[in-house]
Amino acid sequence: MTNFKYPTFIDLRYDFAFKSIFGTQGNEDLLLKLINAILPEKHFTSVSLMNNEQMGLRKESRRAVFDVFATTSDGSDFTIEMQLNDQADFNQRMVFYSSFPVQNLVKKGKGKDGEPELYYTFPHVYVIGITNFILSQVPYNNEIINSYSIRNERDPSSALTDKVTYVTVELPKLTKTLSELSSPEDFLFYAIKNIGTMKAMPKEFKGKGLDKLFDLCRFASMTEAQQRQYIAEMMAKFDEGSRIATAINKVAKAMIADGLSAEAVAKYTGLSADEIAAL
Repeated sequence: MTNFKYPTFIDLRYDFAFKSIFGTQGNEDLLLKLINAILPEKHFTSVSLMNNEQMGLRKESRRAVFDVFATTSDGSDFTIEMQLNDQADFNQRMVFYSSFPVQNLVKKGKGKDGEPELYYTFPHVYVIGITNFILSQVPYNNEIINSYSIRNERDPSSALTDKVTYVTVELPKLTKTLSELSSPEDFLFYAIKNIGTMKAMPKEFKGKGLDKLFDLCRFASMTEAQQRQYIAEMMAKFDEGSRIATAINKVAKAMIADGLSAEAVAKYTGLSADEIAAL
C-alpha cells in the first residue's frame, strides 16, 4: 500500500465502507439516523441489526448478502443497499431483495381442522436503495427520495398491500452546497456523498450530531486489515471503471470511423465534445 495516497475519510459510497459504518454492531445510533432521514414521518425510536446473509427456500435458489439488514422498534424489516456504479437492473434487484424478508416472515401454524396452515401476516418490509446514480428505469423527478408500493394501476390511491415499500435515495440529486444545507437529512446525505473527498469535518457540521460518523470514517483509525479490504474494493471499482471507459472509447472511435457526427457520438456514448475531439 506504499504507493497509495491515503484518504482522510473512507468513501461511504463503497459497499465495504457503508457496511462498516451502518451495518456494524455498536453503530445502531447512526443507522437509526439514516433510516429516520429517509423516512422522517415514521419516527422510529430504535433499530437492531440482523444477519445480513439470507438464503432462498430451495437449495438451487440464490442467496443474498445485504449491506444492511435490520428491524426497527415497530417490527418493520429494513434491507438497505448502497450502489456506487450504475446498474440497469437495479430496480429489479430491489424487488429480488424484498423476496427474502417476505418469505422468511410467513408463519406456520395449525388451522381450525388441525392441519398445517401458513399465516401470511407480517410486519412492514422496506427495501432501500441508495444510489450514486440517477435511476434510468423510472420516470425522472427532482426528488432525492422516492417511495414505491404495490398499487392499483387504475386507482393509485388503492393499494393491494401496504406491507412492502421500495425506497430510492438518488445521491446525485443532492446539489446543495455546504452553505445551503438545512435539514438533518441534508447533512447526512451530503456526508455520505462527499465524505470521501473531505480533509476534515466542515465547520457547517458542528452541532449536527455527526461527529461519530466522521470519527469512524477516518482511514487512519481503521485496522490494517480493514484498510487493505477498503483499498482492494476501491481498486476493483477503478478497474471496472477503466474497462467501461475503454469499451466506450472503442465504440466512439467506431462511430467516428463510420462518419457519425460528434453530436451523435456524444448522444449515444455520453462523452463530452473535448473527449470526442481527443479521439
